[in-house]
Amino acid sequence: MIIQIDGISGTGKTTAAEELARRGYTALDADESFGYYGNPETGEPTDERTQHNWIWDIDKVKTLAVSSGDTTIFVCGGAMNQDRVRDIFDKRFTLVIDNDTMRHRLMTRTNNEFGKHPDDLARQLEWNKGATEYAKSIGAIVIDATKPIEQVVDNILRESGVE
Repeated sequence: MIIQIDGISGTGKTTAAEELARRGYTALDADESFGYYGNPETGEPTDERTQHNWIWDIDKVKTLAVSSGDTTIFVCGGAMNQDRVRDIFDKRFTLVIDNDTMRHRLMTRTNNEFGKHPDDLARQLEWNKGATEYAKSIGAIVIDATKPIEQVVDNILRESGVE
């Protein structure tokens, strides 16, 4: 089974991957495993480093699906072209948080600088307005990620049937 854990920046995707791995599950940080800056339509790499150009290497995602066998793999992250491989995922989860939590997490995180620039923060807060509705529209299971990470992962495992 391949399970996606998605969400807007600062919702806890990387932290969820770390917690899942700590518990012995196979969890990939999609940014590290598949991500790069490229044209979302063509896949061609670009020097334009904007959030709108953050995409996945689709061939790598497909290879993962073929090679996963009986292993449950959690793919934690998202990209502008992820819908091209949505059929690969057996379940999709979207982590959601309120604006105050998002603002705090983005401004205090230490694993990367994204979201600290006022323009990036404003875009994330704007996208956050429709995150729950969008998740539901694509069939994702919405997870309240304002809870401690242990509870967030417990909910994901329970909802995915992996436990």
